[in-house]
Amino acid sequence: MRVGGSGRGNMKEISVLFLDDEQSVLQSIRRLFADETYGVAVASNCEEAMALLAANKIKVVLSDQRMPDTPGVEFLRQVKSRYPDCVRILFTAYADLLAAEQAINISEVYRFINKPWHPEELKSAVAGAIHYYDIVMENRRLFEETKTKNEELNLANCKLKVLYDVQKEFSSTLSHELRTPLASIKAAIDIVISGTAGEPTAEQINFLGRAKSNVDRLNRLINDILDLAHLESGKNTLERQAGDINKVIQSVADAQESVARAKGLYLKVSLDPGIPVLSLDQDKIIQVLNNLIANALKFTETGGITVSSKTDEGKHQVEVRVSDTGCGIKEEDLNKLFEKFQQLGEAHQRHAGTGLGLAICKEIVRQHGGKVGVESKKDQGSCFYFIIPVKDSSENAIPANGRIDRHS
Repeated sequence: MRVGGSGRGNMKEISVLFLDDEQSVLQSIRRLFADETYGVAVASNCEEAMALLAANKIKVVLSDQRMPDTPGVEFLRQVKSRYPDCVRILFTAYADLLAAEQAINISEVYRFINKPWHPEELKSAVAGAIHYYDIVMENRRLFEETKTKNEELNLANCKLKVLYDVQKEFSSTLSHELRTPLASIKAAIDIVISGTAGEPTAEQINFLGRAKSNVDRLNRLINDILDLAHLESGKNTLERQAGDINKVIQSVADAQESVARAKGLYLKVSLDPGIPVLSLDQDKIIQVLNNLIANALKFTETGGITVSSKTDEGKHQVEVRVSDTGCGIKEEDLNKLFEKFQQLGEAHQRHAGTGLGLAICKEIVRQHGGKVGVESKKDQGSCFYFIIPVKDSSENAIPANGRIDRHS
């Protein structure tokens, strides 16, 4: 139902209902609210009021307590039962403590208003009640909308997980199936190159060398796919034990030093002697360091590589950094580096790898409770780093023999 406003012919939605048995009061209310943007309906008895509630989307109901047919508290209780969203207000000319108590306990009224009311105070109270109703409705709408979006998101995540699991299983199965024929191909190439099947020509050896190189690259890709699949599936659990990460860094640097020297590069270490003993899977950390240093050597033509370690003041975490003086990385490519199968820029395409090495590093460090990162600018070198929390290590009790009992 709509009501006219201020004689201008415009129709307003009824949002407020007043119940009072005094016609003079109802006429005063009509005049008082005539210019408001919302419509106001009045009723002189409960039956009429209920009919108005059924026909309109009422936001606020105001009832006099002293009604001849049904007390205001009882009427508001019925309103609450049938239209629980309506904001309920009780007004009365009597100091009735029992009515106030019942209004709170039974009708759950929004507020009380005493008669005779001040016009501006009444208008302010009604405006506040409408605003309260609108906020409650908006919050409910947002809640339902968020709930729906969350359900859609959960469904999408479930579908993605299923697809991801299928993809991992497919990659793992395919990689296993490819290993045997690749091993046969490589063995056949080696036999021909060695001359066992007859002396090959120089040109044949050249072609066979290229074939062997590609077989080796494909084999590395298969190994990386299997390695990452096992890490992500949780099948490849860490074999942690108490370890000195500085010694691990030094051993990897010593092994890679000859490669650096062959390219005319330096490879030096800068180790913090105050680093505490950590719980590490040393083979996995060696894999991470080898990958980061090999990458640095691959993309550095002059200067060299520095591997450093440090701990914070409270010895809460250990940070290992591999810095180079190489070609650097564009800013827009930094966020892609640790994703799978990423080959960025011309320099990286010239030194093609599997595109999985950094993703494997990220997963290994993550399983140690840490994180990886990179700092780089184009033509200004790069610094790849990983951070391992000391707390994560200390939570795994390390006995005197240096081994961690998984069953404790």
